[in-house]
Amino acid sequence: MAAINQALVLALESNPKESYVVATETLLRLLDNIIREPQNAKYRTVRLENQSIREKLLSVVGMKQLMLAIGFIESHGTLTVPSNVLLANLRKYREFIHERKELIKNPPKPAPTIATSSNNTTIIASAAKANVPSDASKMFLPSGSSAGARQEEGKELIEIKANRPFLARIEFPRVLQTNNALIRQLELLSDQVMQYEDELLQVSGRTVIPIDALTTRAKDKLDQWKRLLHGTSGEQEPSQEDLLLEELTAWFRSDFFTWVNALPCLVCGNEKTQLVQSTVEDDVRVEVYKCCGQLRHFYRYNDVEKLLHTRRGRCGEWANCFTFLCRCLGFDTRYVFSTGDHVWTEVWSDRRQRWIHVDPCENVLDAPLMYEHGWRKEITYVFAFACDDVQDVSWRYSSDHEKMMQRRNACDEKILLDAIRKLRVKRRAGANCTQERLALLRRRTFDEGIQLLANAGRTPTPAEREGRSSGSLEWRLQRGEQQVNTRYMFIPTEEEVQAKQFNIRYSCALDCYERFLKGASNRVNEKITEKSKGWESRQFLSRNIFRKEEHDWKMVYLARTEGTEEATIEWNFDFSVQGLRVKQVELQFGQETYEGAKVELYYIKSDGSQSQSLSSLCECGKFTLQARLSGGKSWQHAQLFRQSKSAIDEYPFEMNIVLM
Repeated sequence: MAAINQALVLALESNPKESYVVATETLLRLLDNIIREPQNAKYRTVRLENQSIREKLLSVVGMKQLMLAIGFIESHGTLTVPSNVLLANLRKYREFIHERKELIKNPPKPAPTIATSSNNTTIIASAAKANVPSDASKMFLPSGSSAGARQEEGKELIEIKANRPFLARIEFPRVLQTNNALIRQLELLSDQVMQYEDELLQVSGRTVIPIDALTTRAKDKLDQWKRLLHGTSGEQEPSQEDLLLEELTAWFRSDFFTWVNALPCLVCGNEKTQLVQSTVEDDVRVEVYKCCGQLRHFYRYNDVEKLLHTRRGRCGEWANCFTFLCRCLGFDTRYVFSTGDHVWTEVWSDRRQRWIHVDPCENVLDAPLMYEHGWRKEITYVFAFACDDVQDVSWRYSSDHEKMMQRRNACDEKILLDAIRKLRVKRRAGANCTQERLALLRRRTFDEGIQLLANAGRTPTPAEREGRSSGSLEWRLQRGEQQVNTRYMFIPTEEEVQAKQFNIRYSCALDCYERFLKGASNRVNEKITEKSKGWESRQFLSRNIFRKEEHDWKMVYLARTEGTEEATIEWNFDFSVQGLRVKQVELQFGQETYEGAKVELYYIKSDGSQSQSLSSLCECGKFTLQARLSGGKSWQHAQLFRQSKSAIDEYPFEMNIVLM
C-alpha cells in the first residue's frame, strides 16, 4: 500500500484558516461518500465547472495537487477517482486530513499554571511553555498555537508523554491480602488513579484543554449570575471554579471525546457492526468487530496517555480521561466506580464544601440520584478513588438506603470498612501529606459521612429523574436508559449581543448544529461561531426521541422511539440576561407526516403561556420551542428534519432572530 503524502496535506495549512477549513471539510465529505458507497460512480467524480467545487475546494492553494496525489485523475473537465484506487489508501488520507483539520480548528491553548491558595481554592493563570523532552511522542499543531516546541516547517507539536510507562505508574505494594473479588478490585482501582499524578503527563493534559476559552465562558456566566441575583437575597452565586468545571464538562463531551458503540464498517458505513471477539493484547482488552469481511479492533485503554491520543471510548474511557483532565487543572478529583456497570467523576467544591457528582458522558453535574431514579439502576456499591482518599459513597447515589443494604452481600461490611481504612492510609502515606492536609482530609471524611447518611429518603430533582443520553438508542433501550435530557440553554454571546442577532441551524445528515452570524448579503459572508455534534447536544430536554438512519433509503431524521405513542423535544432560548428581546424571527422547521401522524410546534413563554403562532415570540426575552410528535400507524410516521444522508449542505432546522 502506498504511503500517503503528508507534506501535501500540511501544505494546505498555509491558506487562510476559514478557506482551509471549508475546503478540507468539503474534501472529507467527498472521500466519505466514496468510502461509504464505493460502487456508486457519481460519488467518484466532481466537475471542475461546479461553482461550489471551484469556490469551496479548488480555490485553496495546493488542493488540486493533493487530490491528484490521493488518486483523482483530471479528464474532460472532471476530477475522478478510478475504481482501482484502494479504499484503504483513501481512508488513510481521510483520517490524516481530518486529524489535521481538527487541530487547525481547535488549537490547544497555553498550558495554565495551577496555584493553590491557603483555603485550597484553585487559581488559574497563564503559563510559560512547558519544557518537554524532545523524545516525547508528538501530535502536530498548527503554526501559531502555543503548545510544544516550534519545528522548522512552521508547525508546532503537542508533546504527549509521561515520566514513566503506564504499568510503572500504577504499580504499588499490596496492602490487602484477600481472595474477595470486590476488595481486590478496590485496591487495583485505588492504584490505577495514581497515574493522574504524573507531572509530565499533566503538562501534556493541560496543553489539550482550551483553558483561556473555558475560563472566559465561566467568567461570563458568573457575570450573568451576578446580574440575575443583584438585589435578591437567599440564593448564593456560584464560584468561578464551579462554573469552570461546568465548561470543562461541556467541552469534553461536545468537542474532545467521542462515544463508541461499535466500530463502523469502513466499506459500507454500517454503524452496527458485529462484535465477534473480545481478547487481550499486552494487558489491553480488545474488541473485534466484523462487517463486509473486514475486522476492526477497538482497544479499551486504561492508560490516559493513550486516551489523550485516541479520545474515544465508552464510559470507562470517558471517566478515566475526564478525571485526569480535572486533576490537570488542579481540582481535587475522585474517580467513581459503581458495580452497576458505570463510572463517573466527583470534584470537590470549595464554595459548596462538598463533593460534586460529574458525569462527563451525560454533561450532567450534581445529580447523583439520576442513576437510581432516571436510569432505573439498583445501586449496590459505589466507591470513589483519589490520590489521597478512598471512600464508599454508595449512600450519595441512592435514596433508599434500606433496600440498598439488603443487596450488599458481596462482602462483610466490617471487612469492607477495614479495607477502605487500609487503602486510605496507603494513599495518604504515599502522597506524603502534610499535617495540615491530613487534618483537612479527616474533616472532609467526617462531614461527608454525615452528608451521606442524610441522603436517605431525599426526593430526586427533575434532572435526577431523567434517563441516559450517551450511547446508541438500542444500547440504552437494552439497559432501560432511553431518555435524553441535556438542559442546554441558548444565551447570546458577546458577538451576538453586539450584532443584535442570533442564528442557529441543524443538519440531520451531519447530525451537527451550527451557530453563526449573518453576513451583509448571503451565506458566503457568514461567520460560523460554534459547531456542536449530536442532535441532543443543544436541546433542552426530550422524551422518546432518537435519530434514525435508513441505510437502504439513505435518509436520516428524528422520530419517536419504537413502540411509543408520543414524543417531545424542546430547545430553550434566553436573551433576557442581557436585557434583549426578539424583534423579528424566522423559522425553518422541516417535518414529514404519514398515515395521520402529527407534528405540532408550540412557542412557550417564560410565564408558561403557549402559542402556535411564531409571531407570539416578538418582544419576548425568554422562550422554549417545543415539537410534539404523535399519531400515525407507526412510530416513524412523524418525522423531523428528514433529509438525504448526502445533503450535507442543507439545514432543515434553522432559526434566525433579530434582537432589540
